[in-house]
Amino acid sequence: MKNLKRYILSVVAVLLLSLIALPFEVNAKTDGPSSRVILPKNDRTQITNTTSAHYQSIAFADIGGTSIASGVVVGKNTVLTNKHVVDATNGDASVLKFSPGANGDGNFPAGTFTATDYKVAPGGEDLAVVTVGKNSNGQSIGDAVQAATIADTSSVKKGDDITVTGYPGDKPIATLWESKGNVLSASGSDVSYDLSTYGGNSGSPIFNSNSQVIGLHYGGVPDSHNSGVLFNSNVQQFIQSNLK
Repeated sequence: MKNLKRYILSVVAVLLLSLIALPFEVNAKTDGPSSRVILPKNDRTQITNTTSAHYQSIAFADIGGTSIASGVVVGKNTVLTNKHVVDATNGDASVLKFSPGANGDGNFPAGTFTATDYKVAPGGEDLAVVTVGKNSNGQSIGDAVQAATIADTSSVKKGDDITVTGYPGDKPIATLWESKGNVLSASGSDVSYDLSTYGGNSGSPIFNSNSQVIGLHYGGVPDSHNSGVLFNSNVQQFIQSNLK
């Protein structure tokens, strides 16, 4: 019995150590969706011109040097990411750093911006509005890159073409990848879709065919679909009221 107990404890210890070492952010909800869902239609492509068009607004997120995620710039000093991403800071916003337009390890053309505060969505959505300070050149994040445009989502429907673009943990560190697919369902502040993501894509913006943000990716169901927060009117009101 003692040997069995010792074996179980050793297995648990190994699992915990492996989770800590993972180079991506895992969804914090124990009963929630997986943060790693590669679907049969795995058409992810690397974006190498990360400073062009809407891609410049997508930020690589580093959480204390131990986990990674994604975010999107939406204001002069404001980035959106998931609630479970800011939860990983354990209340210390300063360990969360965003590098928009990142194009590989250490290749941060717009610099890096440290979080100073954040607000989480009051409706239970996996969404946080993060306020960031200036980079080493004294620039605000919304001056260093062009902020993304948030779309009117009232007409989002099944079949709409979308992309999810961010920094997945199964690819070379801080490289930007885009996955294309279609909306499967949209209701309230929930949207599901048939494209592939991986840990690290947490906080990735969901773009419509006009390169406007309709929501934020947070996880998915293996062999089924991925899911995100749809920016309905209530969510957009929360975002707008916390822009800095």
